[in-house]
Amino acid sequence: MDNAEWVAWNLPIGTVMTFTNHLPNQPSNPASLADAGESFDLIGSGQTRSGVLYANQMIDKTSAFWWREVDLWQGAVQFFADTPDWANFATIFLCEWRRNTVNSMSNWFLEDQISAVHWKALTDRQTMTLYQNPDGSGARYDNIGDYGFEDHASAFLWTSISPKKEIIDPIILPASAGTDAHFYTAHDEGYNKTDAAQSTVVTLKEEKAQSMTVETSDTQHVGMSLNVSQTVKAGVEAILASETTVEVGFTYDYTNTQTVTRTVSETIAIDVQQTFNVPPWTHFVATLVASVGSCPPADYNTKATRWYDYAVPNGVRDPDNNNWYKREEMVTFRIGGSLMTHVRWDMEATKIVNPDEA
Repeated sequence: MDNAEWVAWNLPIGTVMTFTNHLPNQPSNPASLADAGESFDLIGSGQTRSGVLYANQMIDKTSAFWWREVDLWQGAVQFFADTPDWANFATIFLCEWRRNTVNSMSNWFLEDQISAVHWKALTDRQTMTLYQNPDGSGARYDNIGDYGFEDHASAFLWTSISPKKEIIDPIILPASAGTDAHFYTAHDEGYNKTDAAQSTVVTLKEEKAQSMTVETSDTQHVGMSLNVSQTVKAGVEAILASETTVEVGFTYDYTNTQTVTRTVSETIAIDVQQTFNVPPWTHFVATLVASVGSCPPADYNTKATRWYDYAVPNGVRDPDNNNWYKREEMVTFRIGGSLMTHVRWDMEATKIVNPDEA
């Protein structure tokens, strides 16, 4: 206690350990540094790192620490009490602070002490405002590049710009051999005691036979829903097993500004029908088999076309859409699960006696 001069760490990506002079007074937000004194953060990168606390002005000052997991995808900002290479600092992980809310830094060591800010972890759709007073009153600093906030900031607010309109191109998942295949079967059996060929339809239905988990790299939305459709490619009866394709459509929800959902899981029913032609005067057994394989998670890129009422970089005015700024963006989805990969059908027909020919 109060004797640490050097630290080495190896933390998983997304794990953060914060060291402070004092133990905070259990505020409503555990990320708050009120009454904690000076501090510094160790941010996990999955690699072993080390450093001397002299640069952070924390030699012989560390008396408490806590660790937690954060969502680095949502972005972060660092506040420094001096130049970044020679200063006490605090990292504001956006996932720990309410959006569109003035967050007080009252009783923080950095209250009215901030001299530099790093915001490289923000996207061009995220903004942060600093305020002179803890309640958001007084001067505000929307453009921190002006440096008018030095030693005057006591609160902050962050927000993200939501598109007014959005179209995300669906992703087509091709048929895959999959692994650990599981088979679902339906069949129909009977007789055709007529002089003409007859048709019969076999239906295979399994409500929860398939599953899909989708994770998005886009963290500026607050919810996500899927629209999944499945197509069976035509095959040749009893010879060719037909392949299936899955089309996944995406819709983001921007209404609830305080929560972020990056992963969605859904179950998908199997619902396949096949028509069989039954020869005259035969006994038949028609079989329909669906193969469901385990598909390991993989990354898929698609295009999102978005319109903003804010002049985003590379946005172009679109007169057909309220003169909003139109921009194409790439979005990555990680998709995996258990999906139907093939459908096979077969029919066995055995000749029976036609009494008129007996």
